Amino acid sequence: MFSLLAAADIELRMVNVGGGFPAHYRNDVPAIDGYARAVMAAITRHFGNDLPEIIVEPGRSLVGDAGVIQSEVVLIAEKGSADGRRWVYLDVGKFNGLAETMDESIKYRITTPGRAGASGPVVLAGPTCDSADILYERTEYRLPLGLEVGDKVEILSTGAYTASYASVGFNGFSPIQTYCI
Repeated sequence: MFSLLAAADIELRMVNVGGGFPAHYRNDVPAIDGYARAVMAAITRHFGNDLPEIIVEPGRSLVGDAGVIQSEVVLIAEKGSADGRRWVYLDVGKFNGLAETMDESIKYRITTPGRAGASGPVVLAGPTCDSADILYERTEYRLPLGLEVGDKVEILSTGAYTASYASVGFNGFSPIQTYCI
C-alpha cells in the first residue's frame, strides 16, 4: 500500500498495526515483547531505516488483568443431569458486563476465596431469567463441592470492556459497580 501510494505521490507517514494482543485468561499467553519483536521485524523488513510512525492498540492486554469482578452465589441447583453438574448462579452474568462469554468466547479464570477442598463440574449462569444468561455450559469449570449460596466468586482478568458492556437495568438488575483502586 505504501509503495503504490508513493508511486502516486501520496506519502503515508503512519502505520497502525492494530491490536489483538491477548489478556491472560485461562490459557498462558506469549509475552508482549514477543509480539513487538515480530511486528518490528516485519516493519523493518518492509521499510528499512525509513520507518513510519507506528501506532499500536494494546487494548485488553494492558487492562484485562487489572480487573476483578467480585460476585456472589445466589443459587445452586442440581438439575438431575446425567453428568452430575451443579448449576451455580451468580449475581452477575452476560448482561452485567460478561457479554464476551457469549458462545463461551472468553473463558475467564474463576476463584472462590475462602472455599477450598474437593471440587466438581458446574454450569455457571447469571441471575436473569433470560435463557442466554448462561456463562459456561460447554467449557469445563470446577468449583468446590462445599460452595454455598452467599459465597464470593471472583472472576479474574475482567478489566477490559466489562463495565462498558453492562446493561443498564436489564431485567431489573443494576449495572456492575466499578471501583478504581
